Amino acid sequence: MANCADDLTQVDYDASAAANSHLAGTSSTSSNNSLFPLIDFTHSHALNIDSNDPDNALKRVLRPLDSRDTVLDNDQVIGTVHAEGGVYTAGSIETQDGDDELLIHVRFSELVRIKTILIGTGGGRLATSPHLCRVWVNRGPGGTTFDEASSGAPTPAQEFELLESTGGQRGAVEYPVRIARFANCSDVDLAHARGEQTRLYYLGFIGESRVLKKEANEPMTIGAENAAPSLLDGVKEEKRGGATTSAR
Repeated sequence: MANCADDLTQVDYDASAAANSHLAGTSSTSSNNSLFPLIDFTHSHALNIDSNDPDNALKRVLRPLDSRDTVLDNDQVIGTVHAEGGVYTAGSIETQDGDDELLIHVRFSELVRIKTILIGTGGGRLATSPHLCRVWVNRGPGGTTFDEASSGAPTPAQEFELLESTGGQRGAVEYPVRIARFANCSDVDLAHARGEQTRLYYLGFIGESRVLKKEANEPMTIGAENAAPSLLDGVKEEKRGGATTSAR
């Protein structure tokens, strides 16, 4: 029997926490950090794109979270690059004319938990807007192939029917993912398709790093494997101190 927890998304957990918040007095909040700083562009790629600069084309859609609702075509990206780091604030990628299969491999610099995937298709009304996205997790440096994507083997971790932006807007839409399947991600592969040609304006990820990090001046904590011996040592010292006092 399948575990129902496998199908739960962060939205489900947040809704449950809010519904039960009266028991604890406060509701728990989840981490909503953009994973853009953790994207390893050197080992990420997009296949079957129409671009004169394929090595950097993916940077046009993998952008900071604050540019999620910017919809500009390739010929409009001039002047939309930050001076530092060459980070795009707008742009798009598209497949070659007559070929709609777009496959994107995103590698992260460290293990992450993905909670939400953001996809911008220009509003969902355009002739180039994909209607479906399939996502695979941890397929390795080579990623998912076109044959695997078209055959559906291996089975994707999740599929999304892509929606039009709320209120007729053209910005990115948030798609919560199944937490259990995206809890430890080193890389993800996303496949899009739409008719004669497919175009994507934004791709982003919200979640958190799985790497434990120590803040400056933060005291060291005792690991679980050492906790019991340390506790026993403390009890022994206390007893010895008590025995000495009694002898006096």
